[in-house]
Amino acid sequence: MTSTAGGRKGMNTLLIVLLVLSLIGNAVGAFVVYKYLNLRTWFAEGQAKQADCGAANRGLTASVTELTAALDKVSDTRMVFLHHSVGRRILNEGGLRNDLLEMGILVKSATYGDEVGENTDICHWAGKFDSSMDDILQFSASGNRYLTDGQSNDIVVFKPCYPNSDIVGEGTEPGDPYGEEQTIANYKATFNHIRPLMAAHPNKLFIYMTAPPRVPEATTAEMAARARKFNNWLVNVYQPAYKTETGQNNFFVFDLFGTLANDKGFLKGEYRLNLPGDSHPNEKGSKAAASAFMAMFRTLWTGWQADNRS
Repeated sequence: MTSTAGGRKGMNTLLIVLLVLSLIGNAVGAFVVYKYLNLRTWFAEGQAKQADCGAANRGLTASVTELTAALDKVSDTRMVFLHHSVGRRILNEGGLRNDLLEMGILVKSATYGDEVGENTDICHWAGKFDSSMDDILQFSASGNRYLTDGQSNDIVVFKPCYPNSDIVGEGTEPGDPYGEEQTIANYKATFNHIRPLMAAHPNKLFIYMTAPPRVPEATTAEMAARARKFNNWLVNVYQPAYKTETGQNNFFVFDLFGTLANDKGFLKGEYRLNLPGDSHPNEKGSKAAASAFMAMFRTLWTGWQADNRS
């Protein structure tokens, strides 16, 4: 008798648990529908939470991926951003994702775990653009999802992380575009190599975001000076030469290093985290980067649209 009563009690408990889970599921479903109707806000919030929680919140990650893929099918303008942690901070803490959404531009993050988002050092761009340009242009969402309906990304933003600002020397010309030694010669060789690869897609806009500066305890003044020298070359020499030599106007440089660095080439004190040796910019630095990017991009995008409508 006791055994039967205990079994019934256990069964009742199980039914109650299942009922509660069902109610929770319905509530979550209704919440998701509600949030979907408030698409722009929920998407931005979800991306930020996804970045903060990482692998600990697989359900949210999957939901954001699904939503990104859904938005990709109906968006008029698509941007793929190849980046790692500093880029994530600029998108989320800095508000860059929201700013671009306000312009009607959907940003898809290709980062850790994505085939085209892994390996973003400068020495990787030649090989990546050689073999994976189609994947970059067709990237849809994390989980290695790609557009399959003939659509493709309109804008490609690519950025290395701050260790790439540790330039060890001038190097030997003409340099090696695949060389892992971080020299100015090798860096220049990389960009000379990818020039025709970008020019082959004149209807796609490519924006290179320079490697950010480091905190002083993580680098040297000499390395920082070389980083500034290389980035100045990109802005003042390579960018105009690209247009002249290719006849295309689809490549631009956003100097993130110059935006965040002090006069010595180190991350500005006001943009540093309270973590010695950590070169990630804080929220203020991320917002400054996003603001500077948008100031450049709004003008650039207006001109780009005018040129491509004529």
